[in-house]
Amino acid sequence: MWDELRIRRNFVRTRWFIVLFVASACVERVELGVPPPQSLMVIEGMITTDAPPYTVKVSRGFALDADTVPFNPVKNLTIQLFDDQGNSENFVEKTPGEYISSGSIQGQIGHSYHIKVQTPDGKIFESDPDLLKPVGYVTDIRFEYERRTKQGKYFEEQVDVFNVFVDSDAGSGTDNYVRWRLTGTYKIDTYPQYYMRWTPPYTPYMDPWPCSGYRVGPGPIGSGGTLIKFDECSCCTCWAKQYEQMPQLSDVQLVVNNQFKNVKVGEVPITNMTFANKYLVEMEQLSLSKNAFEFYKLVRKQKEEASTLFQPPPGIIVGNVFAKNNSDFVVGMFGASSISKKSIFIYPTDVPFKLVAPFYDTRPCTFYANSSTNKPVQW
Repeated sequence: MWDELRIRRNFVRTRWFIVLFVASACVERVELGVPPPQSLMVIEGMITTDAPPYTVKVSRGFALDADTVPFNPVKNLTIQLFDDQGNSENFVEKTPGEYISSGSIQGQIGHSYHIKVQTPDGKIFESDPDLLKPVGYVTDIRFEYERRTKQGKYFEEQVDVFNVFVDSDAGSGTDNYVRWRLTGTYKIDTYPQYYMRWTPPYTPYMDPWPCSGYRVGPGPIGSGGTLIKFDECSCCTCWAKQYEQMPQLSDVQLVVNNQFKNVKVGEVPITNMTFANKYLVEMEQLSLSKNAFEFYKLVRKQKEEASTLFQPPPGIIVGNVFAKNNSDFVVGMFGASSISKKSIFIYPTDVPFKLVAPFYDTRPCTFYANSSTNKPVQW
């Protein structure tokens, strides 16, 4: 019975994609005989040596030819975290499809962890235990300016970036599987107290956002009123994050005496918004098990090939999550990682040309993607 279950697991550990595109009017569209992507459950999460809580996200798959890339959350699940010492704790659904641990278990080097996911109708999915291994550390972070062009919608566009490189210690022992994860943060200042609306025949009137701390009082005819401050602004200053486009792994890096040298780990876009103030580069070095390392290699491969019109057939993404009492399709990884961190700032004075002033925005700063009013501790 167990052999049969393992064979079935090898089949269901497959990420199905609709991968053929219409290249022109003379090319016939081909549909592959695979299950609809909406039937695929995607589970992703990680426990680390950082302090809890930890997060698990559960969603349904989507077709590569979709007009948008939605997050289709799977709600109302029961998720438990287990360690190899018999301890367990429950996750709580924070937002639809996003579950956080209660905080009683913290990742420790040398121990293994796994999760159990149960749907309201009783279907169970589990991850294989993942061993939390030690990790080395980033010794240096550098950046270099590059100007390049890319093909835009109608013509070539100029792109200015800082390429980010690290030197790193691989850690003790052999078979050190490493992932680097870059997160960038920049400051946004907006002026929602000056937001204006227009009514026929094009007469403006002031309409400050409530979070600006201002309201409108009486004013001269045609002035739109006067601004009256009643509180401090809670949406004028935000910090927006930029994340990696694909996993950065150590498989293509040369290791000499357990040292990685001059590894490119990402890029920082240079715009008048990202460098209106200083830019925070946060670098994380994560340990991976061999299974997790192979999983992220396949994720990277598919992301690289997704931009190719006539891409080759996608590989099978083998994670460590499987269906236990059902035959549903599932893919995912619940991993265990040690994390070491290092950060630097890049300043506007490092940009080798003069930047124009950023756009005067009267919307709340929270309108920007991945932004919040939580100031980074490094700032």
